[in-house]
Amino acid sequence: MLFDRTDFFKTTRFKTTLWYSGLFLVLEIVSGLIIYFHLRNSMLNDLDLSLSNQAQTIYKFVSESNVDLLDFQPDSIYTSKEDYVYDLIFDALVLNPRNTFVQVKFNNNLVFQSDNLNKHAIILNTKNPRQINLIDFNDAFLSDHTLRGALLKTNKYEIIVAFPTYLISETLKNLTDINIIIGPIFLVLAVIGGAIISSKSLSRIDSIINKTKEITAQNLDEKIPGGDYDDEYGRLVRTMNDMILRIKTAIDYMNQFSIAASHELKTPLTILRGEIEIALKSPKPAEAYRQVLESNYEETIRLINIVDKLFFLSKVDHSLLKLKKEKINITELLQPAINQMRVFAEAKNMKIKFVKNTEFNLFVDIDLMRRAVINLIENAIKYGNEFTDIIITCNLDKSDGAIISVTNQGENIPGEFHEKIFERFFRLETSRSRETGGVGLGLSIVRSIVEFHKGKIRVESEVGKDTIFSILLDPKET
Repeated sequence: MLFDRTDFFKTTRFKTTLWYSGLFLVLEIVSGLIIYFHLRNSMLNDLDLSLSNQAQTIYKFVSESNVDLLDFQPDSIYTSKEDYVYDLIFDALVLNPRNTFVQVKFNNNLVFQSDNLNKHAIILNTKNPRQINLIDFNDAFLSDHTLRGALLKTNKYEIIVAFPTYLISETLKNLTDINIIIGPIFLVLAVIGGAIISSKSLSRIDSIINKTKEITAQNLDEKIPGGDYDDEYGRLVRTMNDMILRIKTAIDYMNQFSIAASHELKTPLTILRGEIEIALKSPKPAEAYRQVLESNYEETIRLINIVDKLFFLSKVDHSLLKLKKEKINITELLQPAINQMRVFAEAKNMKIKFVKNTEFNLFVDIDLMRRAVINLIENAIKYGNEFTDIIITCNLDKSDGAIISVTNQGENIPGEFHEKIFERFFRLETSRSRETGGVGLGLSIVRSIVEFHKGKIRVESEVGKDTIFSILLDPKET
């Protein structure tokens, strides 16, 4: 059970839920802080504006009265300066709810105090030369909370309007309490929502995993469902199905390769064994032993040839073949190959002719490209008619680049086999006789060498016409 729990903590489902919840918590905290400070600044700005307007309104009322408050004399209407000033600023006091504490001085003499000051003077000092200053101060006689005051000094008047900030503090405290209460609730909801979202979004991964576990080397024809969706999971499924197809192709190729290689190796080995057994059953004259040894030698050479070709193709398959490109004239490349194969052509009463349409240089791996040409000439000798010519041509073409062609006269190759003849161990029915000496690897090697040089191999063969194998090399690559 502990192992299962540990595995769960490593799952993408758990990590997605954790990240989702963490992100939600961070957003909740950030949004809460933004709301808190925005509300605080908004309420403070609103209070400052109210206090400033109140102070300016009071100043307007008292300054427009044109009465010298220092020489004020009581009469039947106003028994004191405070009554007179109160009457002047009555509208300002009544219409503004944030006038808790109001104090007016004229020429440093107190001329008015709101009743709630109880004769307690508010003293605010500032070095700021502005007409109106907004100041936070504490006065235990007036309130247990910090007060915010607007101080207006102008034309011998000093007007103070103050208001406690406890309403702002209480509002912010209530907001904080609400966040503390609903924050954990939202976090729990976020965890539950994240778990549901991650579970639903990753459920298709589970089906992909379960189906992948069922696929073995014996059922590579099966496909993982879900590739028809046009999303990340659909692309993943399509990619995995393509990979399975490549694996199936590789396994099929290895199986075919193993069967074909075993078949090709078995024939000469069987011949060797049979001839040796016959030679050992009873004494024979020296000439008979010589014939057996000559036959064994031929089969041994054939085995070496097969193994050499298999080894070459194995190096190609495993990217062990490295190109050593050198600059060489086309004649210097082809002439040694033609000279090497001339003896084999003459043994079949055939001639090799070299036709140079133009001189040019190639930048290729000389040994590999010469081997490709030799394989094409060897193929032309094997399957060409006796008493005919094999034509080797070289040319430069604007569209195809450098072209090396080997032409022979013989039985045509049907169009449906033009691609198959380059597959390993593939041979046409008419060429399966052992007299040709082929194992179906020569043309496959040619294609590997040409493609290794970023080139192409092309065959042209029709009834009643010559068969032409052409190597096309990109001039940019050469």
